[in-house]
Amino acid sequence: MNYIKKNDNVLITFLLDNKISVFFGKIIKIKKFTFIIEKKIHNVKVKKNFFIKNLNLISLNINK
Repeated sequence: MNYIKKNDNVLITFLLDNKISVFFGKIIKIKKFTFIIEKKIHNVKVKKNFFIKNLNLISLNINK
């Protein structure tokens, strides 16, 4: 079993407005019920908060 840690690269698949969305980035902060993922797009940092027990979360893959 793999555990997510800070600075891991992850690929997250989730539902948003009845469409499957994919987000790839690096975990920068892990809290009790949330984690924050950051990625750079054209020198702009995009941060997204995810709930661990989110019903719309389909999969979380750790890329090493």
